[in-house]
Amino acid sequence: MTSGNYGRLRHLYKYKTMHDHVERAYLKIREHLFGLDPSVFEKPILYYSEVKKLQYSPKQALQRALNKNEHKQAWFARPRHTVEEIFQFYTEVDIYPFRQTYIKRHATFRWYLELVNHTPRPRVLEYGCGSAILTEWLCDRFTHAEYTIADIPSVTLDFVRWKKARFNYPYTILAIGPGKSGIPLRESYDLIICEDVLEHTPNPDEIAQAFVDRLRPRGVLVVNFLNAPGGENLESAAALREETKKILERNLFAIKTIDQPDGNDGLYVKE
Repeated sequence: MTSGNYGRLRHLYKYKTMHDHVERAYLKIREHLFGLDPSVFEKPILYYSEVKKLQYSPKQALQRALNKNEHKQAWFARPRHTVEEIFQFYTEVDIYPFRQTYIKRHATFRWYLELVNHTPRPRVLEYGCGSAILTEWLCDRFTHAEYTIADIPSVTLDFVRWKKARFNYPYTILAIGPGKSGIPLRESYDLIICEDVLEHTPNPDEIAQAFVDRLRPRGVLVVNFLNAPGGENLESAAALREETKKILERNLFAIKTIDQPDGNDGLYVKE
């Protein structure tokens, strides 16, 4: 990848493509004028109706999405010291299908595919996908790419499996397990996206090394690592934060490191 390509990547990171900015602004103005589009919650409501036999109105779905404290209260409801106890938390808390859908309702993601537009058929991995809103947005618009998502067993992963079957999404689903042996990456990728994940994991250093190993030449990694330990943001993850950064910086070219002030995301390329 030439220095010109790096300049293009810096530009993309800074501006996240003008089309994305314009569409996001339009969606926000539209919502301000006409109110929240109730179809935002169409899939979570349908999932809970079909699978959980629970009925939610759009208003009730919004109330659940706006409840910021439910997952925090659940975290402290029981000990969360072992990996098994941490994993169990995500099978207990079921607000994320509502909350993640709401938080990302204005998000547009074209710039991710722009990062690898030098690849005719890019292979994209979203690691720690949650409700897979990012990947599904890309699937709907960029059918030429191959998509994989990965997350731990959880309410949201059950939701994603249901969406794949119900709406025929083409992504491959990988289940993450505890420890290094639970990192389920066997293929190579042109783009790996891992956002709001590493601070919740007991082994961020091993995950970072797996990203290095599984990026293709000229592949791009978009990753962040929030530095606010406490509760769901594990202190054990924070203790490995510097080592995790070193692994990325030793093995990949940093367009932008995790700790630079203009946003949380790091942007790395495998040369």
